[in-house]
Amino acid sequence: MAKKIIISYVPIRKWEVIAVITLISIILIVGIYYLHPSNIDWYKRDDFSFSNLLQFVFIDQYLIELITTSIISLLIVRYTSIFKIHTLQLNFKGISFYFLKFLPLFFIAYFFTSPFSVGIRFLYHYYVLQKKQVSYFESYFFLNKNLYLSYLLPIIVICTLLLTVAVLNAISKSKNAMSKEKFAIISLTVKSEIGQKIISSKVISSITREGRKYYVTSNSNKYLINKNLKTLEKELDQNFISINRSTIINLAFFKEYSFWENEKYIVRLIDDQEFNITRERLKALKNRVDFFHKTINA
Repeated sequence: MAKKIIISYVPIRKWEVIAVITLISIILIVGIYYLHPSNIDWYKRDDFSFSNLLQFVFIDQYLIELITTSIISLLIVRYTSIFKIHTLQLNFKGISFYFLKFLPLFFIAYFFTSPFSVGIRFLYHYYVLQKKQVSYFESYFFLNKNLYLSYLLPIIVICTLLLTVAVLNAISKSKNAMSKEKFAIISLTVKSEIGQKIISSKVISSITREGRKYYVTSNSNKYLINKNLKTLEKELDQNFISINRSTIINLAFFKEYSFWENEKYIVRLIDDQEFNITRERLKALKNRVDFFHKTINA
């Protein structure tokens, strides 16, 4: 039976991922256009210059399409939340079916992205490039069949690349989890008031950063540890999850969550510790908690 993994969509909301995906999609689309036989002599045209080419690729395409990619990443997060697309079967059929679930989004994403990206492109052309002859409703209004068809391929490429990042990230974490199951670190060396102490990861409820120091909480006691959160997140088993930039919690100690303010929530542990978490990270936490309970009850 194929292994089922949990997909987290937090990585596709990172600015560096959005920037790289936009760059790759622009290179692909612009490459397809300029390498097409009908456009093979583009560099021989009278209006060609390297400055115009750089302006077109960097501003007209890359910077403006960053908006498109950002909106699509938000759409994917919302779409997966509505239709509960949080798991993937690790086989050809499972991966194929996973991407097929997003076909409706591929075809409707244009209507959410185009009013912004194409609208900004019109303002740029009209006011910066001084193309006063252009008509918004004839060439830039989003309810335009030709505009829709020309945008369909870039949107499909961007959607597919973002989903691929989410899938590869999930597969990577799954492999790390399998490796940890075989060679799990079952203890950590910490510092107490009387010296060093070795404690089991099973009794650790949280690991936090306070200033430049890192602390492990176990049985309501706090111990200093000489490892940062990034290192510990890699070393600890899959029962541990990062809920914000300064906190890792043990899912075995998770108690409840409640709304706080401004799209933020409070996570409570059974030892009465409380931590802040964003809405996006909360979705990932809920998926991990569900998976954790299914695993221990299997």
